Amino acid sequence: MKTQMQSQSGFTFIEVMIAITLFSVGILGLMTTTHTVSLNQRNADDLTEATLIASDRMEEIKRAATNEPVGGSFGFAYFVNDQTGGFLNGYSTPANFRRTLTETLTGGYTRTTTVTVFPPTAWASEDFTTPDTIHMVEVQVDVSWANASGATKNILLNTVLQRRQFIQ
Repeated sequence: MKTQMQSQSGFTFIEVMIAITLFSVGILGLMTTTHTVSLNQRNADDLTEATLIASDRMEEIKRAATNEPVGGSFGFAYFVNDQTGGFLNGYSTPANFRRTLTETLTGGYTRTTTVTVFPPTAWASEDFTTPDTIHMVEVQVDVSWANASGATKNILLNTVLQRRQFIQ
């Protein structure tokens, strides 16, 4: 009698376990990548929002400090003065030729605006107690926030504004 061996087709248990392991490693890699992309997107959104907050304040300051050649209620004198309800009303008391305002904003952002008499060599003759003597100021807007990982991040914008003089 002849015995015939039947040929079985299929996968062994070991082959199936190896395939499941490889598939699981691939899925875990994709999950990690998805999380990293999501975290980076959130950080980019936060940075964009902080940049908008800082540039919004900077543009507000530039608009308020622009001298009007004829009349107008705003201008450099209005900007550096707080005695008549000027722009710096609410900022810190002048110290080291510097005025500061710190605000806590929605979304966990903190905006600190600093106005300093510029350049430092002018400190002998120009200060906020006599705003008409100020010819230039440095403005710094710093926005800080905690990112998705809890680390503190910030963005800083600087500009120098000069009192314009119009020749008539």
